[in-house]
Amino acid sequence: MSTNCQFPYIKYQTGKTSKEWGFSHGEEFRTAIAELAEIRRGLMLAKNPALSRKLDVLALEQLELSRTFAPHLALEIEGIAAGANLTLTDLVILNNYTDFRDISLPEEGCSTVHIQTPTEILSGQTWDMHRSAKNYMCLIHVPQTQTHTAQLVLTLVGCVGLMGVNTDNGLIGVNNINTTNAKTGLIWPVLVRKTLEAKNLGEMRTILLNAPVTSGHNYLISTPEGGEHLEITPSVSEKVSALNQGQVGGIFHTNHCLGFEIEKLEDKKSMSSTTFNRYKLLSKKTHKVTDLIDFKNLLTDHDDFPKSICSHFENGAQDPSFTCGGGVSNLKTGTHIFWRGCPAHDSDYKEYEFLLDGLDFKKIK
Repeated sequence: MSTNCQFPYIKYQTGKTSKEWGFSHGEEFRTAIAELAEIRRGLMLAKNPALSRKLDVLALEQLELSRTFAPHLALEIEGIAAGANLTLTDLVILNNYTDFRDISLPEEGCSTVHIQTPTEILSGQTWDMHRSAKNYMCLIHVPQTQTHTAQLVLTLVGCVGLMGVNTDNGLIGVNNINTTNAKTGLIWPVLVRKTLEAKNLGEMRTILLNAPVTSGHNYLISTPEGGEHLEITPSVSEKVSALNQGQVGGIFHTNHCLGFEIEKLEDKKSMSSTTFNRYKLLSKKTHKVTDLIDFKNLLTDHDDFPKSICSHFENGAQDPSFTCGGGVSNLKTGTHIFWRGCPAHDSDYKEYEFLLDGLDFKKIK
């Protein structure tokens, strides 16, 4: 039976190094991180057993590329491994298992949405994964340093970041696309955290477009300047939708390729089984959102259950699409809500709410 971490709020200490942050994280959640690493190793090898002889080589290649790209975040991963008493291969698999060469698992779903009304700027996403991941979700509060502002990061214990927001009101969200051009590259949660260190939309875009990525993802980047969906793969990248400052409307992405060139590279066999249904629902419902509560209600909506926006679809071990949580932000007011589980179907559902308070975030719920 897996450990239920109860969606912990992990607050890194100001003045500590990245490696010290990682060590305290790994030490506190040692048992859960070991369980999650074992689960993710099993899922990856079930998809491609031939990788078993190459795990250490591939993992270390990805870690070294990540170290070149963002040394402090590689040190955080090393600290987690040391604190959890696990190998670096274990931690790379836990962080990056969907991006190993020739690997793409369809359970990494998610819906990313950005909405601008005359008065609100709303951005966020669901996190659709294998059901086993839900109990390991957590929220990390990264303090301001000399090189970046404070961050709130939705993630799993042992993982440096799935999505997040900073005190410049910049948000990054991610959802998986399945393409056939994967190659050894950096650990994508490192890219999430590195992008959160940017000061504006242009800097965020530049970091993403110049990153040596391993596999395909759609990235939602949002600030008060606007929002964009960027489909990024190792060989080609495309901006597939955008709202500029002052425009009104909504843009969204599920898990099929929208870019003209990237669609040519799509691995149709590995596509999420719920992606078109969720996209259709978002097409019908996004324009009705007027505020942050409406937005959270949209991402926890159960129309067309189980293939709903808050997805509960599981059709065998290779094709689950289960919403484990999510996060929404109002980038105009600096209000942010993160949750674990489903408010309608989980007895242990849990959420946090934060308000931007000067140079940091204040937890109000």
